[in-house]
Amino acid sequence: MSSTTVSRPRRRTIRSAFQAAVAFAGIVPLIYEAATNHSPEAATGAAAVGVGVCAAITRIMALPAVEGFLQRYVPILAANPSPAAGDDG
Repeated sequence: MSSTTVSRPRRRTIRSAFQAAVAFAGIVPLIYEAATNHSPEAATGAAAVGVGVCAAITRIMALPAVEGFLQRYVPILAANPSPAAGDDG
């Protein structure tokens, strides 16, 4: 049995893009403000927070309860399709 990343690369790409977009949506203004004020320390710190939030979202999406919710209500973000749905890759 192969991993979801190998067997469903399009699904993995969509999940990763969603996770990154959610993580950085709230952080981008902080990074922009720090960069325009010529504060590389603050910009780097805000970027690090974004990476941490992205990691947390990735971990949360791996929980079985969240995976079940995604399979039922947002199947395009589910790691594996629900048995009732066809495998869309």
